Amino acid sequence: MNRVRSVDEWVVLLSTSSGPEQEEAQEWLGDALGAEDDLLRERTAQFLLDAMARPGAAVGPILSVLQLAWWPPPARLADASVRAVTAALTGLEAGHPAVEDAALVLANVCRVAPAQLAAVPLLPRLVPLLKAEEDVAGAALESLGALASLAPEVATPALLEEARTAEGTRLYLALTSLRSLVEDARRKGGALPALPGLHEAMRRALEASEPAIRVEALSLLGLTGPASPAVQEAVAGHLQDANPSVAACAAVALLRLGAPAQPALSLLQTQLSSVDAPELRGAALSALEEVEPATLGQAKGMLRTVVDTSSGPTRDAVKVLLDALG
Repeated sequence: MNRVRSVDEWVVLLSTSSGPEQEEAQEWLGDALGAEDDLLRERTAQFLLDAMARPGAAVGPILSVLQLAWWPPPARLADASVRAVTAALTGLEAGHPAVEDAALVLANVCRVAPAQLAAVPLLPRLVPLLKAEEDVAGAALESLGALASLAPEVATPALLEEARTAEGTRLYLALTSLRSLVEDARRKGGALPALPGLHEAMRRALEASEPAIRVEALSLLGLTGPASPAVQEAVAGHLQDANPSVAACAAVALLRLGAPAQPALSLLQTQLSSVDAPELRGAALSALEEVEPATLGQAKGMLRTVVDTSSGPTRDAVKVLLDALG
């Protein structure tokens, strides 16, 4: 009868073997990391993190199994995860496949324990990967965005370059990451990250065929004002966008940019009052629910009118917005 291996033995096998034995270890450890038994999951992760610090450890397979199977990582292991992964990275070249796995592991840790991260040494290693083949570059971009708030001065230029040149999903990821950086700075009352040439880059994004990209471009422009009359005009042009969410985001962006408010308020009121078009009402409510009180105050009169002339769930939702303004 074969002896049952311990967690530590499987970890050693993963680090020191190759071929079928390593694949068997990776499968067993992956199952352990995803087990319902919290103690087994945590012990397995701790053994893997400790193993990366051993002299001569094969960090690639360890990072691979953590990236593939460890979700969600417990917050109490966040510090240990960051220390182990960043220490392992010191011996890797920027283009090593394990860098991508390390980025994804830290991105997952960031999602559960952002306040505990100190992954700044990783960020410069991610930037060169943006020029790698598509699957690697996409993963690097997602991880760079997740960790960007740790070192905006490193991440922002790379994300802005992606916004200038990328298409499709990569453009969307770059825009959402930049928006998150700006929102984080605004929330903390700090200076916004420097975004040279942003307005010109957003002109291209505003012409994208994907509505989600146009939404992100408009949201980012609204958060980074003031804007020139030409940019305000480009934003205002999307009040007539065929997609209601894009049109509503254009209206909110104009309010944030300090443009003449009436066209934006008229669009939002029309959407909120569209009795037979729930997609219009939903688009306006989604856009307004994200607006800070200082900007939403410009819509106070319009919101009162909607409350007075509507009924049902829409009236209730608008009344919540209005009550929040006092």
